[in-house]
Amino acid sequence: MNRILVSVVLLMATGFVFGMKIDPDPRVVVSFMDKSISPELDILRVTADISPDNSHLVFQVKTRGERAQGDNSDYLLLHIMHGKAYVLLLPVNKDQDSPMLVYERLPQTGNNDESPVLGKFRKNAHLTDFDTAPVFRGGEFSVSLDWIDFNTHFRFDAYTVQARVKGDTLEIQKIYDQARKGKVHRNEKPLSAIALLNKICTPRSNDQRL
Repeated sequence: MNRILVSVVLLMATGFVFGMKIDPDPRVVVSFMDKSISPELDILRVTADISPDNSHLVFQVKTRGERAQGDNSDYLLLHIMHGKAYVLLLPVNKDQDSPMLVYERLPQTGNNDESPVLGKFRKNAHLTDFDTAPVFRGGEFSVSLDWIDFNTHFRFDAYTVQARVKGDTLEIQKIYDQARKGKVHRNEKPLSAIALLNKICTPRSNDQRL
């Protein structure tokens, strides 16, 4: 009798585990290694955290490698969906200087409507309290908390891309790698900005930190 009872409980527990929807931690995006592309273009991880002075969200993009010099049109890119679509750029080349600019997506034509980053963006001169900085094998992107509308959804992703800057216009011409490669499930609700911030501010155990 006891064996039957234990078997029933195990079956119920197993069914519960397989029936659960396990939500991924929105603070971390783990990307698959892709050895078909150069190490400096291969994204391995994106993490979101709060700055020490509690003024910015800081997104760190880590790659498999880095390079000092190379094609000047290659960039690390942080893509943000927050009411509108925005991108922040950082050169892949560690020796390449680039002014800190935030670009806002323009209406697209043709196949560019199918991609969140391919196509044209324009400089938004009003968004100035942002920053980018190279780190070992990657880069950091800082987004001002004062800019964030906590009544609006917030989603982020990272790419390595080939891009051309001409005046106030940015054109993303090619995608090398995307951190969040899988498509968002149609039934998955976008995370609100306040929910993301609450998650980021929740202490993590030592074995959860990356």
